[in-house]
Amino acid sequence: MSDQPNQTTYWKSLNELAQNEEYKKFAEREFPENATELTDQVSRRSFLRVMGASIALAGFASCRKPIQKILPYSRQPEDLVLGEPLFYATGMPFQDSITGLLITNNEGRPSKIEGNPDHPASGGRTNIYHQAAILGLYDPDRSRSPRHNGEKVSIDDFSAFAAGHFSNTGRNILFIDEATSSPTYHRVKRQILENFPNAEWVTYEPFSENNALEGAQLAFGQRLRTVNHFDSADVVLSLDDDFMNPQAGKNSVEYSLEITSKRKVESTSDDMSRIYIVENAFTNTGSYADHRLRLKSSHIAPFTFALAARLSQSISGLDAFSGVNNDFSNHDWIEKIAGELLNAQGNSIVTVGADHAPETHAAAAAINLALGNAGNTVTYHELPYRENRDENQAFLDAVSELKAGVFDTVVMVGGNLAYNAPADLDLALALGNVETSIHLSDYVDETSRLSTWHVNRAHFLEAWGDGLSFTGQRSIIQPQILPLFGGISEIEFLHTFLTGEVSAGYDLVQETWNGVITSDFDRRWEEILHDGVDAESGFDTEMVNLSEGFSSSIQPALTRSPIDGIEIAIKPDVRLFDGRFANNGWLQELPEPMTKITWDNVALMSAATARRIGINPERSFRHNRVPKVRITAGERTIEIAAWIEPGHADDSITLTVGYGRENAGRVADGVGVDTYPLRTSENLFYQQATVESTGTTYEIACVQDHHSLEGRDMIRTATLSEYKEKPDFASFESFHGFKVPGMKEAIAAGDDRGPVSLFNEMYGPEHQPQWGMTIDLNSCFGCGVCTIACQAENNIPVIGKREVGRRRIMHWIRTDRYYEGDPDNPTAYHQPVPCMHCELAPCEQVCPVAATTHSEDGINQMTYNRCIGTRYCANNCPFKVRRFNFFNYSKEYLTTGDDPEIIQMAMNPQVTVRFRGVIEKCTYCVQRVNKAKIKTKIATGSKKPADGTVQTACQQACPANAISFGDLTDANSIVSKNKSNDRNYVMLEEINVRPRTSYLARLTNKNPELS
Repeated sequence: MSDQPNQTTYWKSLNELAQNEEYKKFAEREFPENATELTDQVSRRSFLRVMGASIALAGFASCRKPIQKILPYSRQPEDLVLGEPLFYATGMPFQDSITGLLITNNEGRPSKIEGNPDHPASGGRTNIYHQAAILGLYDPDRSRSPRHNGEKVSIDDFSAFAAGHFSNTGRNILFIDEATSSPTYHRVKRQILENFPNAEWVTYEPFSENNALEGAQLAFGQRLRTVNHFDSADVVLSLDDDFMNPQAGKNSVEYSLEITSKRKVESTSDDMSRIYIVENAFTNTGSYADHRLRLKSSHIAPFTFALAARLSQSISGLDAFSGVNNDFSNHDWIEKIAGELLNAQGNSIVTVGADHAPETHAAAAAINLALGNAGNTVTYHELPYRENRDENQAFLDAVSELKAGVFDTVVMVGGNLAYNAPADLDLALALGNVETSIHLSDYVDETSRLSTWHVNRAHFLEAWGDGLSFTGQRSIIQPQILPLFGGISEIEFLHTFLTGEVSAGYDLVQETWNGVITSDFDRRWEEILHDGVDAESGFDTEMVNLSEGFSSSIQPALTRSPIDGIEIAIKPDVRLFDGRFANNGWLQELPEPMTKITWDNVALMSAATARRIGINPERSFRHNRVPKVRITAGERTIEIAAWIEPGHADDSITLTVGYGRENAGRVADGVGVDTYPLRTSENLFYQQATVESTGTTYEIACVQDHHSLEGRDMIRTATLSEYKEKPDFASFESFHGFKVPGMKEAIAAGDDRGPVSLFNEMYGPEHQPQWGMTIDLNSCFGCGVCTIACQAENNIPVIGKREVGRRRIMHWIRTDRYYEGDPDNPTAYHQPVPCMHCELAPCEQVCPVAATTHSEDGINQMTYNRCIGTRYCANNCPFKVRRFNFFNYSKEYLTTGDDPEIIQMAMNPQVTVRFRGVIEKCTYCVQRVNKAKIKTKIATGSKKPADGTVQTACQQACPANAISFGDLTDANSIVSKNKSNDRNYVMLEEINVRPRTSYLARLTNKNPELS
């Protein structure tokens, strides 16, 4: 590595890179004009609408306090200490996979979700859906009662109907459900099918692993689940598979832990795995990869076939591809990746995005088998609960029969077919063609409004259930609170059709597990409840071989031509998935990881594609409006905002679903554009489209240019080889070419802690711990779970699109995304930025009322009752991590309105709810710190907790294990060891504020032949 100072340019947006005059004026306005008051009524109404679900959380009808006279504890339960939360193991089902969780329960009220360290799908970590689930529990827009033809009725009314209607076992009934792995659910399902011989049962998910299962059927003659073991792989090739994100993979937490563990670097003797990715739009996994190739979605299949053809020249088992000759056969990447995979036989992985055609999955499976990866880095497992058929085709056939009048009753267990089914099926017409339609759902949504009966579903935190993890470990879902709105679970709902009454979910689950636990039932039941997982369970690994007809079956796909011209690719949204999380304000306001857009979906495209359709790629900063485009596919058209994304494939436009909702709730309604109308049964993923500018604009709330770099070095990167050549590349002197100003004088004075300072340097007493944090940029992939976890832990409000557009976003920890290199094909990096807790904090020097001070254990404190809102501290913070409360949230929502006591109960009781006119920011989760210090003092007499006793919310949630926190006076603590790492650096070291939060510089493992 050269001794010359680093001259790399990092940029957040195309306009920052260009540094046009309009952008400079925008960046200079830290507090934009007219940003002091919420004066216009439209904005205030929107704000109230949003806050009704995010701060108020649960209204009066969700109060669990009995209306009868109650008495205080005369004998307090021995396991309950007032003010001390209890922790329960449970699991969150997501499609047909369950992730083990630990729920913080405050006197019968769940308030926070963490991962279960004993559960293989969690490992103690979570994703954004897990963290946001607590807000979903308290959503006031959830359905509060069953409905018959739109009129509210009781659950007893529904039970009475079910007893009469389903007494006729000869009925022709169609059941349509969501994917689930629950053993109890499938036991009840089998009973129903036995009881109703004319019933048919199909499963529909708009985004699923069906194509992967069909690919395994094509390759091996069996529908098997593919499980990748990234912690065992030296080389990974992702073919449009964003496997680190939950919208693309049900096992994202475990996969993230595995892939990042393989890339931990503690010294120059360590190595990293190497990741290649081919994709059309920039994803989190793409930003984490060492090499990225941008291709249209329709080009992924021919690229895969060309790679298989090249490998067939060197290894056996790929003869089916030997004759392939397409546009990618001579591509530079094909030769280089083939060489890498051949050198890593048995230690590599080729993985394909779930939405790609079965033939592409089959090709990847054949490659993994030929390379010797099958049984090592890739394993295959039979799903015992799944029907051995193509579920997508079964669903299409069932809808055709529904339209033909074959069924007199349709029962929909979850889902929202009227919203997310393929547009050409016209489910509204199909549902109108049946005598009785019944829908179990969380909301009175688009489908419920078309149904004869709507039944309100219980949240998973309110009901007993069970399920299997992605790799087959059984878990019991135990409720944390009685159903807030009287909802029932899926198993209770289905069992009603057998008995005519709602049975207790607990009894149904126990009945199932009586057949699972063969001896000492009570002990094993309690053990599994306590641990959150049956450690003795799991799917068996199947030995696989290519099926005899593989070569002939794959041939038609090998000659299929990709789309010529502009194509659209429709994908699940990173935050809202298929739309099921649309009414969650935390997720709506979480910036999209790559674009940093909140509260909207857009049409992503490259600058070249934008110019082709007549759009100027340069964004105006006089307002938040961007051009709109009209997209037509077949006979269907939508209009949506266009967004230029660096690194996006040309002639490709990426759309995400989940927006444009109606009657979904006060948060979701009217947000974004519904893109499902472009999705048909023949074109579920990508298709050709015509795109034109509408000549109109649309307002977008994007945070990518908030807190701009101003040319300063916030992030530092190097290749693995450069690091080994120059281990101190991340130091200030190596990066800039000169020493930190004032360091020479400080050393001469006998102080090597930092440069000389104008201020009195005060450090805490020896009996106190000194807290610090490190964030490993080599692990962070920008998922945003730290932001949601912090929001849940610290009662941080949602403010809505209008206020985000005014640069008022309240998150205590943000994740900045930086680009480097060619704007058309850049490299991307992520950097979480909480409060730095500076030892010489500039905010403390300027506060006129000493509202921000330094604690004895090194935490930069905020005393809210002292703050008078001058915002001097925010102006003087070089890291821009302090947030100002423009509104009196506590007065609006915690002391007025419907049942404010319950609204207050929805908050974390250990964290103060702030009020208008005060500054707030990251506290290092001081409530957790102090709790640990008190317990340690009682137990040992010392105020210094053992390393690992205190975990901040962001640290505990992170699925990449990127954040460490601990006592800097403990030389053996993980954080102390990280701070002695060669890659450790602090931001803006030259201004000598001495941050307690530091970073480990990002490394990439480049292939020198491709670099």
